[in-house]
Amino acid sequence: MPTPRQHVKNAAGFALVWAAAGLAHRVRFRTMGSVPRTGPVILVANHLTMTDPLAVARVAIGHRRFPHFLAMQEVFGWPGVGMLARATGQIPVARGTTSAAAALDLASDHLDKGHLVALYPEGRLTTEPDGMPGPARTGAARLALRHPEAPVIPVGTWGPRQGTEHIWHRHTACLSVGPALDLSPWLGRDDDAAAREVTDVLMAGIREQIAVAKEMWHTR
Repeated sequence: MPTPRQHVKNAAGFALVWAAAGLAHRVRFRTMGSVPRTGPVILVANHLTMTDPLAVARVAIGHRRFPHFLAMQEVFGWPGVGMLARATGQIPVARGTTSAAAALDLASDHLDKGHLVALYPEGRLTTEPDGMPGPARTGAARLALRHPEAPVIPVGTWGPRQGTEHIWHRHTACLSVGPALDLSPWLGRDDDAAAREVTDVLMAGIREQIAVAKEMWHTR
């Protein structure tokens, strides 16, 4: 049961993230499925800019959920941003090290507590010329296989790419939230082949939602 102090921290986190997201983007989103109001949830999304986690966070908050992102460890050393990340329970990932897997354990702990965890399966910014996601890592799939009770919901984001326009101008970010993916064929499995297959399902779901987000962006 959350303490009064935790309730205050949660409320402050909601307010800070909502305000920061509003400064960075005009967020427009469409929900094709549903994000449960309670219980563990896994969001998976594409990653166009360093600030699009704020847009995804605003979508989660719009569904009355507060997200816990897996974020590169360097973020936690940035002035101001690092303090906000630590205060709101974000999850550091030491990419390229043997301790990177520990982030999945922390994410698993959050899911055990009924939290919403958000991940970028690519593990980095999208670099493909067409803006579509490139090769993905299996971390998100492994987390999903570890927590079959948590619905996995794909989110597609579209808008300006990382660069000068993104940094200096408040821009529109369009997001489409899809229905939970059906991972029942892999229930009870945790092997490498299952992780690769589920990764393909996650990325296909994200790409489907990107198509919707692109249409929203071009007709905004």
